[in-house]
Amino acid sequence: MRRLLSILLILCAFNTTVNAQDAGREAYSRLTFGIEWGYVASLYSGYHYNYFAQEGFRVDEEGNSLRYTSNADMYVTVGWNIDRNWNLALYLGYAGVSDLHNVLPISLRGTRYFGNDPMSDRWFAFLDLGSGFGAKRPVQEILAGKAGGGYRLSLSRDTKLDFLFSVRTTCTHPTIHQDGYIISKDRINRNNAWVSAVSIGAAIVF
Repeated sequence: MRRLLSILLILCAFNTTVNAQDAGREAYSRLTFGIEWGYVASLYSGYHYNYFAQEGFRVDEEGNSLRYTSNADMYVTVGWNIDRNWNLALYLGYAGVSDLHNVLPISLRGTRYFGNDPMSDRWFAFLDLGSGFGAKRPVQEILAGKAGGGYRLSLSRDTKLDFLFSVRTTCTHPTIHQDGYIISKDRINRNNAWVSAVSIGAAIVF
């Protein structure tokens, strides 16, 4: 009898643990993937160029300005829900940087959700850092960072609709033009530029 009671208690404990784990799995999916798109308003930018002109003399110029330009961006993402409040995701996208050129950004984003119920609508904040490549010749790397937040609508257990707002800065290496000519890479010592912008967007996440 004691042996039978012991077995029953072990089975009950095991069943309780399994049910608790199942309940946790039913609350939210661990693996996430989705699509994000948005509008980007570039507002402030700067540059520093150092190169040899066609005539052979060296040019060093730099500056910054308040200037408004419009762009768009789009991303595909795959992520992992660490728990009910934290998600870590990889983003791969295509975006415009002011009127300089387009880029292919790759970044890692950490998102904090407020509220403990994944099935409810809730606010969130995120930090996104990464690199990537300019969609131009010659191909050069970029650095990008953004911080923002938004509101998530929970459409179902596995489908969410996010509305986002962020501020961002992109550091890149644009093509240098002088008197109608493109300065070749072997004549360039420095072609650094940065662009700060704000953006609004939406994302569908599964």
